Amino acid sequence: MIAGRGSVYNPYCYLDEKNELTGFEKAVLDEVDKRLPEYKFTYKIFDFANILLSLETGAIDIAAHQYEFNIERNEKYLYGSEGYTTYDLFLVVRDNDNSIKAFADLKGKTLILRNTTNNAYYVSNKWNTENGNSIKFIFAPTDPVMIEDLENGTGDAFLSIARQIPRYQEEYGAKIKVSGSPVSESQSYHLYHKRNGTELKEAVDKVLAEMKADGTLSVLSIKWLGADYTPH
Repeated sequence: MIAGRGSVYNPYCYLDEKNELTGFEKAVLDEVDKRLPEYKFTYKIFDFANILLSLETGAIDIAAHQYEFNIERNEKYLYGSEGYTTYDLFLVVRDNDNSIKAFADLKGKTLILRNTTNNAYYVSNKWNTENGNSIKFIFAPTDPVMIEDLENGTGDAFLSIARQIPRYQEEYGAKIKVSGSPVSESQSYHLYHKRNGTELKEAVDKVLAEMKADGTLSVLSIKWLGADYTPH
């Protein structure tokens, strides 16, 4: 079975100092692979936007890149039933900005997004459409550009999971902070081919449930992500 994933999302999917694929996503699927002797996983690397296209065409069998649930994706792909990390999205603002805590506070302001294929765009675009398109969207090609756009005032906020912000602060010296309550409460799931992925999905779901119950998923989360972000 071929698992498709990215290679620039540390600590989930990235290349180590030997240029070998590593990270939390691989660690989880490696453990799943050990418990499913009838399957053998191999990995292919894609740009984020091309992972699901490859799943749709049948070039891969499973997509693993911290995918959250949304309605549009659910129409095209088969979602796993077992979430394997929490993935709550928060607004991130400059560390001296106390005015923005919710989407409503961004009316007349600018939200920075990375692309139109992730759940941050889906969640924010849905709110914006339902509220008069009062927020301006701009797009940043990379995380460092996104952070720079926030710090220099080009934009007023972006969306992220809270656990990513200490990494941004350490790696880029980012003067940013998480603000308010989650604007979206979600989990990450593996995705499968809509028509012929059911058997693999059910097998992986069963093992993920076992890994939650015996604590293995928590151990992997603590090792790779720094804390236990296992859904309960």
